[in-house]
Amino acid sequence: MPKLRILSQNEDKYRQLIESADLDNLDILPAPGTDADILFGEPNLIRPALDSLQNLGWVQATWAGVEPLLDSALRRDYILTNARGVFGALMSEFVIGYLLLFERKILQRLEAQKAERWHPELTGSLRGKTMGIVGVGSIGAELARTAKFLGMTVHGYTHASEA
Repeated sequence: MPKLRILSQNEDKYRQLIESADLDNLDILPAPGTDADILFGEPNLIRPALDSLQNLGWVQATWAGVEPLLDSALRRDYILTNARGVFGALMSEFVIGYLLLFERKILQRLEAQKAERWHPELTGSLRGKTMGIVGVGSIGAELARTAKFLGMTVHGYTHASEA
């Protein structure tokens, strides 16, 4: 029976979700420990545990980025998967929300409303602006689609585009 360890600040929530899936033949072990076939969690918490898990065959990261696990000095005898494709829409909304907050001067207008003052300054628009995105993986690509939908010009930069 495969043994799973969860290394996450949200271990209890993940444990509940996995247990609710009623997966047969999966033993969820308490963390920390030195026995696991599968590690699930945050790469920064997984990294220090790698050397102590001799039977490890699969690491599932809860992040889209797995950079803490890509150090060439770390062992590589397991399958590494991530949460690619999960965060694009959420991060796109987050970034666009902040851009609108800044461009439309929402905080300044809110403070003026609280003070019962008219805020006469005109606000800007995202339409016609240019956005540069460093890294066009699943998150960057979704952000680019959203920005283009809003009428922005988008330039994406990757390792391949370095001069």
